[in-house]
Amino acid sequence: MSANLRICSSAEMRELDRIADREYGLDATLLMENAGRAASQILLEKYPLAGQNTEILIFAGKGNNAGDAFVVARRLICLDRKVRIFHFHPESGYRDAVLRNFQILKKMKAKLVHLDNPMELQAFFESSPGPFTIVDGILGTGFKGDLEGIYYDIVELINKVGSDQVVSLDIPTGISGDTGSVGGTSIMATLTISFGFPKLGHFLPPGAARRGELINVDISLPPRFRKEGDKFLLMRRPLAEMLKERDRYGHKNAFGHSLLIGGSPGRIGAIAMTARACHKMGTGLVTVASWQDSFEHLIIKLPNETMVLPIHLSGPEYEQYKRSLNTYSSIVVGPGLGMRPEGKQMIEELLQIYSGPMVIDADALNLIADHRLHDLLVRRRGPTVLTPHPGEMARFLGVSKDAVVRDPVKSLKDAVAITHATVVLKGAATLISSPDDVLYLNHYPNDGMATAGSGDVLAGMIGGFLGQGIQAFPGTLLGVYLHSVAGDHAAKNFGHRSMTAQDIIENIFNAFKEIKAIPDGARPMEGRAKLL
Repeated sequence: MSANLRICSSAEMRELDRIADREYGLDATLLMENAGRAASQILLEKYPLAGQNTEILIFAGKGNNAGDAFVVARRLICLDRKVRIFHFHPESGYRDAVLRNFQILKKMKAKLVHLDNPMELQAFFESSPGPFTIVDGILGTGFKGDLEGIYYDIVELINKVGSDQVVSLDIPTGISGDTGSVGGTSIMATLTISFGFPKLGHFLPPGAARRGELINVDISLPPRFRKEGDKFLLMRRPLAEMLKERDRYGHKNAFGHSLLIGGSPGRIGAIAMTARACHKMGTGLVTVASWQDSFEHLIIKLPNETMVLPIHLSGPEYEQYKRSLNTYSSIVVGPGLGMRPEGKQMIEELLQIYSGPMVIDADALNLIADHRLHDLLVRRRGPTVLTPHPGEMARFLGVSKDAVVRDPVKSLKDAVAITHATVVLKGAATLISSPDDVLYLNHYPNDGMATAGSGDVLAGMIGGFLGQGIQAFPGTLLGVYLHSVAGDHAAKNFGHRSMTAQDIIENIFNAFKEIKAIPDGARPMEGRAKLL
């Protein structure tokens, strides 16, 4: 079975380098050579005339990032490209593999310029009109805090040049490899080449918007490293293998019966979109339950094939309503539900009575947060999926929205810890964590999906999968990924500005077609993966 691509923290990547050296004899010199070879090859594939109609300016800071830059410089010089290397430290400031590669460049009489103040670079740019291809090997994924002194000034000067060929090695200088935060300023790259495994900071805003196209390359790390770890990037092929063929002789009852609970006066559209999305997932039967005062408008909005029933919290139908809950194969609760007082009773009873898979979204999350019902989630007999956006997550955890945005991984893990649920933290880079603490990242940035109803559609898609018997965690991964692919098709058809949540629903069939239409073939050259 194909595997999703592993994502590492900066500390994990350093540890993998140490294990590769200690247990396999893959020392820093070899790994650095592999990284530099792949980077120089990709640079010339993307910019074939680099070093011919441009001068390649390579900036080398400190640590292994500088060593990677020195290897790239040597390989490009050997291909008769015009290369100039600006290094931030004298020869005595380098050691081991980095020093050896620096000394090779000296023996090759490469153009080496020691930068000890930014005025030298400013003078160079003023006297040299360019154009330039710029290679950023200043600071790598271990960077934390804020850029200061010469590093800040040099990065600002590089950005001011405005080159349309800026290649960052591993990660743009100034971006944290762990959080994607920007340390005051950062290199604005057009292409980033990451080594070994991509880092979280490649995908999390605001840094993700500054790295341009991202290509990850293998540097001959042992294959077992790919399967270890607890963070992975969702990839199309392994997800396609999870999506099993349907029984062509099946009947509607064989494909699940999902109950969707939500809607309130003025907010009927949310649960209606959830219902449409659930139908499009291939769900056999869909029923919507809502408050009595929503019915007149609800029936008009729903697809004709949807069944409806009122939420009963008292009266003669109350016991029948409660008994019927466990006849459904999945429940989605929250879209457009509202925050009326009786919502607390409805949520409490639902969490205690229903034993099947449940997706909790929107106002249902807010009701749980406001009434501190988190313990009921832990005690649920069935699997639970929570789908908050950052604002809902902040309310759910009792923290500020800024805290969630600043460290989404921590927020996600905190939510899993207090609920034992599968949690989806929605955003441009959506994070999904299972109760056993494995984290998946779905990277499909699409500003067109920042539109009313997009989250309601996702809830219906996940609920549809769970209702058809797909287990909660794989069903959630599939739902999140297909939601993004459908949104991508909607953006292509209608434009990012003009697309709506309904357009996402109408392109679910295209998402299914795309995920199944995967050509067979070997791994790409250099084991590379283009990651948008």
